[in-house]
Amino acid sequence: MPAHTGTQLLLLGTAGGAATYPVRGAGASARSGIASAIVVGGRVHLVDAGQGVARQLTFADVAGAGPAHALRPLRAVYLTHLHSDHTMDLVNLLHCGYVQGWPDAPVDVFGPGPRDGVPGAPTDRRRAGAHLGTTRFLERLIDAFAADFDDRVSASRRPEPSTLVTAHDVLPPAGSVDVSAGIPPVDPWFVAEYPDLRVTATLVDHGEMLPSLAYRFDTEAGSVVFSGDTSPSANLVRLAQGADILVHEVIAARYATWQYGPEPLTEWQRLAAATVMAKHTPSDQVGAIAEAAGVRTLVLTHLVPASVPAALWREAVRGFSGEVVVGEDLLTIPVGR
Repeated sequence: MPAHTGTQLLLLGTAGGAATYPVRGAGASARSGIASAIVVGGRVHLVDAGQGVARQLTFADVAGAGPAHALRPLRAVYLTHLHSDHTMDLVNLLHCGYVQGWPDAPVDVFGPGPRDGVPGAPTDRRRAGAHLGTTRFLERLIDAFAADFDDRVSASRRPEPSTLVTAHDVLPPAGSVDVSAGIPPVDPWFVAEYPDLRVTATLVDHGEMLPSLAYRFDTEAGSVVFSGDTSPSANLVRLAQGADILVHEVIAARYATWQYGPEPLTEWQRLAAATVMAKHTPSDQVGAIAEAAGVRTLVLTHLVPASVPAALWREAVRGFSGEVVVGEDLLTIPVGR
């Protein structure tokens, strides 16, 4: 496969949630877990690491060098939040990196900092460790696979997994927010800069999953914004102003029917559906967000449920005058005009 050239948006996996939903019934193909990338200068900046991300990077073969070198172009990973469907294959990148290539320099891993680093965030969590930020999360992932790494890595004197990555906790600037009354307006803030790319972020509203982030990537070719998981967000609109591409999560407006069947629903089903809907952006509202941001192209991803046919996602979008693209696994979209 030829190497990817130019600056591109690469959709690796487009399914939202941790479940697997075949698109056309039992035995049919299913979308891979949520993961996307900006490919600039031949290097991969990965946004989220859902189910199958190493497999999808192998199929994408960004460098055109085959499976044995599929992960060598990886430069950085950006986690929008620490839900399992966005992080479950993060450690698998390390495992595969020993046999499928790895950059010579450590890969940066950016992601939300500890919840208690955000003023006003609730502290009465139900489970120990719920305050972990990205740095400790990654440390614990490596620790959980200590037996494997000890046998496969230490015994053969390969580099320790902790030396292959550099973790960075991303939090709003000190004193800029207080979330005790909900997610407030916040100015986008700087995250990272590379010779060919600048990254900024903002806070978005994903219920009790705090902090949850959206990212903007500015390159010479153009700009791409990733919403992360969020309900309709004024902060995201501000971050995405004038971007070339907005990659936005979406949930079917009729999610309850897709998930549980026609009315009447049980009290539990109604509560469960309402809880999920409150954390995401319905398909009939995402167009207005893209229009308010003034973006040129809206790309729908993190599709919930992932079994909904592409045509129905496109038909559901309202109020957007630009181009609408329904995300598909391994779809490549050039960045810039």
